[in-house]
Amino acid sequence: MLHRSGHSLTRRARSAGFSLLEIVIAVAVIAMIAGVVVMRSRSVLDKGRSTKVIELVNTLKKACITYHSDTGQLPWEYSGYDAANRKLSGTQTVAGWQGPYLESPLASTQNPYGGSLHMYATPAVNGNTGFDTDGDGTNDVTASACTLWMSGITQANAQALDAAIDGSLAGTWSSAGKVKWDSTNSYLFILLYW
Repeated sequence: MLHRSGHSLTRRARSAGFSLLEIVIAVAVIAMIAGVVVMRSRSVLDKGRSTKVIELVNTLKKACITYHSDTGQLPWEYSGYDAANRKLSGTQTVAGWQGPYLESPLASTQNPYGGSLHMYATPAVNGNTGFDTDGDGTNDVTASACTLWMSGITQANAQALDAAIDGSLAGTWSSAGKVKWDSTNSYLFILLYW
């Protein structure tokens, strides 16, 4: 059947659509763009999580310093426990106490990686024996220190936090400085105050 212009409808209809090759190329380009967006989104999320941990570290450090200055003792703060085990956020009777030193109790929801967290008045917790603060291979802080313990931390996240807190300290990143990572249990230990 011929149209008024003299061209057949089948030829005209064929030129108006897309070939299978064109569709495949378009889908591949869209998939590549989506992959880049997902990778960048994950990077932004990880940066946001690291920022939350750094903010928590700074908040706890300030609270530990003030509590120690007021009472002469080092505090501990266990998420999910009663006031007796929350020295920074629960009402205390210790001499000199002028808290609370935190606006709200430490909670597992403050671990952006989904695991648990507690703050201890010793570095010797959950397999940690101390901190090599100068990177010389010897633990310099082994007792009487405020230590934040977090679980559920991947190696990539631990390395990002170590870089933010310790910078380019000598020694092995996972065992030197104020940040230690236990790869077997995915535990992170951060020295807050000593």
